[in-house]
Amino acid sequence: MTPPTATKDQRQLLEQALRQLRGVRAQLAASERAKHEPIAVIGAAVRAPGGVSDPDSLWQLLATGTDAVGPEAGGPEGHRPGEPRPGRYAGLLSEVDGFDAGFFGISADEADHLDPQQRLVLEAAWEAAEDAGLPVERLRERDTGVFLGVYNHDYLGLQLSGQADITTYTAPGGANSMAANRLSYLLDLHGPSVAVDTACSSSLVALHLACRALRQGDCDYALVGGVNVILSEATTQATGKVLPIAPGGRCRTFDAEADGIVRAEGCGVLLLERASDADRHGRHVRALIRGTAVNHNGRTNGLTAPSPPAQTRLLRRALADAAADPADVLYVEAHGTGTRLGDPIEAEALREVYGAGEEPCAVGSVKTNFGHQEAAAGIIGLLKAMLVLQMGQVPPNVHFTRLNPEIDLQGTRLTVPTKLTDLPAASRRLAAVSAMGFGGANAHVVLEAAPPTPRAEAGPGRADAREGGTPLLLPLSARSTGALAALAAGYADRLAHLGPAEAAEFCAAAARGRTHHAYRLCPGAADAAGLVAQLRAARTEFTRPSPAARRVAFVFSGQGTQWEGMGRELLATQPVVRAEVEKCDEVIRERVGWSVLDQLTAPPGESRLHETEVAQLSMAALQWGLAELWRSWGVEPYAVAGHSMGEIVAARAAGILGREEAVDLLIARARLTEEGARGGAMASLTLPLAEVEPLLAEAGGRIGIGAVNGPRSTVVSGDPEAVARVEAAAAALGAKTKRLSVGYAFHSPLLDGADAALAAEVASLTPRRGTTQLYSTVTGDRVEPADLTPAHWGRNLRGTVRFRDAVAALARDGVGVFVEVGPHPALLRDLGATLEERAEEGGTAGAGHLATGSLRRDRPATEALHESLADLYCAGLRLDWDAIWPAPRRQVALPTYPWQRRRHWLRMRPAAELATAQGSFTAAPAESGTAAEAAGAALSGAEIEAAVTDFIRDQLAVALEREEPVPVDGRLDALGLTSLLIVELKNRIEREFGTQVPLRPFLEGGSPASLARLVAQALHDGAPAAGGQ
Repeated sequence: MTPPTATKDQRQLLEQALRQLRGVRAQLAASERAKHEPIAVIGAAVRAPGGVSDPDSLWQLLATGTDAVGPEAGGPEGHRPGEPRPGRYAGLLSEVDGFDAGFFGISADEADHLDPQQRLVLEAAWEAAEDAGLPVERLRERDTGVFLGVYNHDYLGLQLSGQADITTYTAPGGANSMAANRLSYLLDLHGPSVAVDTACSSSLVALHLACRALRQGDCDYALVGGVNVILSEATTQATGKVLPIAPGGRCRTFDAEADGIVRAEGCGVLLLERASDADRHGRHVRALIRGTAVNHNGRTNGLTAPSPPAQTRLLRRALADAAADPADVLYVEAHGTGTRLGDPIEAEALREVYGAGEEPCAVGSVKTNFGHQEAAAGIIGLLKAMLVLQMGQVPPNVHFTRLNPEIDLQGTRLTVPTKLTDLPAASRRLAAVSAMGFGGANAHVVLEAAPPTPRAEAGPGRADAREGGTPLLLPLSARSTGALAALAAGYADRLAHLGPAEAAEFCAAAARGRTHHAYRLCPGAADAAGLVAQLRAARTEFTRPSPAARRVAFVFSGQGTQWEGMGRELLATQPVVRAEVEKCDEVIRERVGWSVLDQLTAPPGESRLHETEVAQLSMAALQWGLAELWRSWGVEPYAVAGHSMGEIVAARAAGILGREEAVDLLIARARLTEEGARGGAMASLTLPLAEVEPLLAEAGGRIGIGAVNGPRSTVVSGDPEAVARVEAAAAALGAKTKRLSVGYAFHSPLLDGADAALAAEVASLTPRRGTTQLYSTVTGDRVEPADLTPAHWGRNLRGTVRFRDAVAALARDGVGVFVEVGPHPALLRDLGATLEERAEEGGTAGAGHLATGSLRRDRPATEALHESLADLYCAGLRLDWDAIWPAPRRQVALPTYPWQRRRHWLRMRPAAELATAQGSFTAAPAESGTAAEAAGAALSGAEIEAAVTDFIRDQLAVALEREEPVPVDGRLDALGLTSLLIVELKNRIEREFGTQVPLRPFLEGGSPASLARLVAQALHDGAPAAGGQ
């Protein structure tokens, strides 16, 4: 409180100090909260013995009390499958030799030398992101850390055994640090990347470090896990010298007959995020990590001996970090190795910390199901505890019949369940997990059940597809045709059992929560049954979109495509469209006194769309709304063009004209058209321009070329009698003719003088700089804003519409995707014909392009837009699915990526052969007399380029284990090639073709086509190609 006798200056200083003190206190409070913020588990993936491939199958195995341990099997040098080893048991994974190397851009040779533990981590991390409904690219947008527990190195030992090639891939393929670093590298993650080795506690220590990093702001997401693969008999023998191995192959945690551990394999990965961020992002949270702690036994009676006091301190520290009452913990996943020494010591610490309380607390160990998964044991145990909280049940502790007499649980609430048991219905449900390293490094984690998922709401005025009734659209993709076919089958099986609302949420989850790969499929249907039918009928050969086909142009159609009610559905369901049309309506009402909104929604027979002014302004408003909708969905045009009055719409969409300027120009243009062109006629002829022009001269009268829309699509316009004479002459030549249903002769001699009148009327119009390229159908080419003079708009009214030329110019400049923006597609046929013409003329421009529409007069708007979205998606465009689909309200279980695994294993070789072996680029040998002979044969430059291109593509396809050759224009750096592999490819090309080429183009992302040109030039010159080293 300020003293009453203080001066004014003193009071001000005191008040300032008080404000600063309050600010410091607030900062300290926020810092303290951050230190203890819960961490959300938003994604999970797991591999475990017994066919466990995801959290659902893990729960099924646990709930049924299944023991997944079997006879240990293995061939020489760790090969799988192998013969069972009598009297030896282990919990083993299947397919540890299989790997989808091509998915991760890893060559076959590198994959052969890659530790299966690293392979498992890569797959599991990807699946954890998929489980979270988080496309992997989102992890790249923020700092994402990687924290992995791993300590086994059997595969590296095999490589160093003296019977395997030692290559450049041996060290990075076998080093445990690379398990984390390679994941960060391949997924392009920029947070901490740490491999942890504290033996059996490795993965929980990694989790502890990840939670600290998230709380301290070192990262925003964290991929956390552990992995263990057993490939060496010697490692098992060494383990048996330190820890007792159960001779009967049964882990009997806490049981009187417990006689040792059983070694096991496994991999688990979690995706973590700060709870406050997860809540803000609307994540589906699997569990909350409330507290973690790590410590060491210190100097006890032996390096590998457990310590009761150390474990007790550990548990209490984790509870303190969680600010939790131990009585609220209803389940403890114990380290529980099933040893006579370890179990009683751990039970003593559990009794001391968790023994008191009213509600029973179950204690179990997942090792009774799988065996000891060593570096992965902690994370697999945490996955079990998470599922216990999720399902509200505790699985049985397998092989438990009688409590170890060295363990005293009398007078405590601790129990060892022998059947599937319900958790108590407590107001707060916590679980705890322990992992104790055999070198004394310990970890403990306290979890809490996830809060209820908030229901995401639809945007204002937007139809909510999740309620059912709205057409469904399902994007799915993969990195190979085989994977896409498998994914389609998996999606169909899952969708077959879903109702309307669930199917809509399934589609939303697939669209929003998956990374979108190159090979794509996007069925649309009214219901789940329709989607299933399309998925099951899907082809097994899918087209990979060309990277060159992703530059987009909006093409705005002109008058004549309007129809009554064309905006009714969009205005009711798409707020983006309605917002733009309402702004236009305000301007138009002020100018001409009628409502665009009324005209777009008028019932049949009540609109004035037959009037030029009403038709053109209504179309323009709707087209601007559609353009905004496409942009909101991620379809951003490189360029725009417009047919006739559509060019004014395009200029405004390009930012060259303002809304008011464009409306004023349209009003003036429509009035002059009404005054001058009324009573005329127009006809479309399937003849090229060169054949139509002589017919005009013969016909006489007021007639001209209204538009050149395609190679054989020409529109004539003028007096009805003259038009009729030209139609008759064209029909005599075998052409098809069609009289257009308009009562005006647009772009004809009837408008002579109107061009100058329009230019005078808009003389003050000043174009702006613009944001998008504009291609004009007045000039037939790209124009700059300064070219859009009043005289230009006069020519737009009177002159010929040069649509064909404008499309050709767009294709020439790299546009590969054309979206007709209008109420009905009228230009797609001519647009496609022009692109085909260019392709036939020998240019790549025009080949493999896409032309699609927006609305259709005979289709519901949403259905038509979905069809175009599917076209654009399959063409390779990156759409904003978050804007297209509302977020799912609940966790949706989608099939995970269908890995296309192939066997990758070390090739063990006799020692004599090793003496001369050298690592090299492993790829398909060239056919005798094919590629090499091309260098010396009397071939043209184009033929040599083709031969070299084919050679490079084939070599890369085999090296990367792709099902098909890489794209001609696919950049080497985008294919995932390492710099080492790129250098080896260069050397192989030089050996094959007997020439030298510079290295730089290879390292700077050259494509097979560009590199082939380089080689062809070098062969032509008879010397190294220019370009520098």
